[in-house]
Amino acid sequence: MLLFLPLSCRQMVDAVNMKQISPEVVNGGTRPGNWYTYLPEYAPRFCLRTTHSLSWHDAEMKLGYWRLLHPLAPHRIVMEARGDTLYLHRGFVWDGVSFGRTEASELVPSLLHDALYYARQADAPVSRREADAVYLRACCRTGCSGRYAGYLAVRTLGGFFGKPEGALAPILQSTSEDTPMASPPAGENGFILLQP
Repeated sequence: MLLFLPLSCRQMVDAVNMKQISPEVVNGGTRPGNWYTYLPEYAPRFCLRTTHSLSWHDAEMKLGYWRLLHPLAPHRIVMEARGDTLYLHRGFVWDGVSFGRTEASELVPSLLHDALYYARQADAPVSRREADAVYLRACCRTGCSGRYAGYLAVRTLGGFFGKPEGALAPILQSTSEDTPMASPPAGENGFILLQP
């Protein structure tokens, strides 16, 4: 007779998912003025937040034109897509790579991937395939050593992590090429370009 463990799929993933952030990334996240901060109090071992507004340009990205607003009032802008450039406003929280330890070279790819998956929760016109391809191209540009294994993992398992349990979906606002770009939050002069 077979015994079945009373674990849901999500519980099994959590049980084997030994996520953590490398000491180099943790130290970088505690330096004043860095573009991200480490948040051990938010989710021990693997939570990060942007401290500046950031942009990523990729000529192969086809994101369209839209904005994501935070689901709770006053509905601040979280990110904006303008064709081949993604703008992330200060304060975006992400958790590094989905499995294993997040190294410094994986910060930007994991940030972009998590941001695009978050946008998918609001039905932004971004396919899983496009989000995963952006991850791979960012890995290539930042020098990730395990980029192809990481890409295979997100292509295979990314659908399980696309909608975090309990997370509120953002609000999608369609824009166009003629819509003026949103300004960064107060106190910032512009967006920091993430390209290496």
